[in-house]
Amino acid sequence: MTLVAILKLGMVLSIVVSLFALALRAKIGDLAYLGTHWRRGIGAFVAMFVIVPVAAILMVRLFEMNRAVEIALIAIAFSPLPPILPGKQLKAGGNACYVTGLLFGATLASIVVAPLGVALVARIFGIDAAITAKDVAMPLAITVLLPIVLGLVLAPVLGGAVDKVSDVARKLGAAVLLVSVLGLLIIVAPAMWGLVGDGTLLAFAVIAAIGFGAGYLLGGPNPGDRAALALAASSRHPGAAIAIASHALTDSTLVPAAVLLSMVVSTIVGIPLMRMLDRAEPSA
Repeated sequence: MTLVAILKLGMVLSIVVSLFALALRAKIGDLAYLGTHWRRGIGAFVAMFVIVPVAAILMVRLFEMNRAVEIALIAIAFSPLPPILPGKQLKAGGNACYVTGLLFGATLASIVVAPLGVALVARIFGIDAAITAKDVAMPLAITVLLPIVLGLVLAPVLGGAVDKVSDVARKLGAAVLLVSVLGLLIIVAPAMWGLVGDGTLLAFAVIAAIGFGAGYLLGGPNPGDRAALALAASSRHPGAAIAIASHALTDSTLVPAAVLLSMVVSTIVGIPLMRMLDRAEPSA
């Protein structure tokens, strides 16, 4: 097994452990939150799976970028929010029920939306990118649905120890994720640098900013929930994005490099925007 494969496995394991920690403190009713509060569910869907993909298509139209970057943009736009995001959303003031429902709802929606959206965009731009619901469902089922179900099932069994187990799992997942992501960034750094130019950074930044703004405007009346959706709409699941993009471009270096570059840019863009929200609405 190569070092890259080990680091990818570490990233997957860290995501599973982190979500397991979140699910231990969640409630089963939280999973259907966006269904029972359907107006907020529609707002979240529009922000993540309508506005962001449209912005991605416009960026591909406006700039002559590397093919890997163009495909990564489309794949990222139709991927769900990253599993490591809920911790940040809760810190931003999002209600636990809203954050959990958003994670679960976005995952289920992407299984349907991603194949249809990628097929439509591939037809528009003449890209051979055949992808099925199974291609999207497998990585999401392993990294999102499985740990959520395990956490919900085991929480009653753990009883009074659930908080301690959740804290240990959360810290372990964060540590492994940090090491894995930094390792991957170092390895693919040359490929990432080779993709810079031709409007790539600007395109990533614009999409992140548009997603952030759309999420904030459509996140409902609660400032914390608006911040949570803003983070969700401006970020994406790296594993799902790489899986989707790999069907259109088999280069094993350029695909993860483009996806990780977008993660770096969205993080950089999100930091000052979150600080602006904190100053504008202290309650968030």
